[in-house]
Amino acid sequence: MTMKTLIMLFVSFFIISGCSSSATSESPNSIVPKSTFKNTTVWNSGQKFWNVIGSTDDPKIDHNSWIAIYRDKCGTDPGKLSATGAMCPHNALGGHVVKDGQSQYPAKNSAVYILPICTSENNQPSLEMTVAADDTCVVVLNYWMK
Repeated sequence: MTMKTLIMLFVSFFIISGCSSSATSESPNSIVPKSTFKNTTVWNSGQKFWNVIGSTDDPKIDHNSWIAIYRDKCGTDPGKLSATGAMCPHNALGGHVVKDGQSQYPAKNSAVYILPICTSENNQPSLEMTVAADDTCVVVLNYWMK
């Protein structure tokens, strides 16, 4: 074999190997849609909001908890304080919520918000909640669709 033939075989082998690797075999059906960070905003005292229904399986951004994303984007740690003013028995979690008047079943790319709320508040889909303090930071997401 000539050197040119050996080089061509070597290059062909690596091209074929690269095209068949498991890293590139992900099918469109195996890609899980997920919410993406849009920006932050502020809500004032009196803003009413509701839990998003069906958000439990929303894949986390960069594998971080929703409250970790809230802390990172808003630059504050709410600890046990819910945006409603309630003191949670444990640390608040980052709840998926919508403003009063929005559907609790948001459509694809709808604005959905992350706010610190207590687990007990998060487990009540029919609970109308109200922001307790002015200038409450809110994380805005482009919501995913199942």
